[in-house]
Amino acid sequence: MGGYTLSPQAEHDIFEIWSYIAGKVNVAFANQVESERFDDFQLLARSPRIGYKRQDLTASPVLFYRAFPYQYMIIYRLENSQIGIVAVLHAKRNIKKILRQRS
Repeated sequence: MGGYTLSPQAEHDIFEIWSYIAGKVNVAFANQVESERFDDFQLLARSPRIGYKRQDLTASPVLFYRAFPYQYMIIYRLENSQIGIVAVLHAKRNIKKILRQRS
């Protein structure tokens, strides 16, 4: 596998996460969490099969990866020579509903 791409929705998710954390905690911590997510994307690009299916959440051909320690779910699909990041959502959100609305 090669690299990764971010869908426009995933880019928006990352911006929302950053904005929320920056407002609740501070900008430095928001930057740290954002940086860690990009590290996760690189990890997934190198080892794309470490994710798992969640057919209880979606029938779409995507995989889920739980990013610790902040409980974010990275939803991605395997593409030709890279992965496509579909969404980055906090695990406590209604992921099933959000993915259904985005389909």
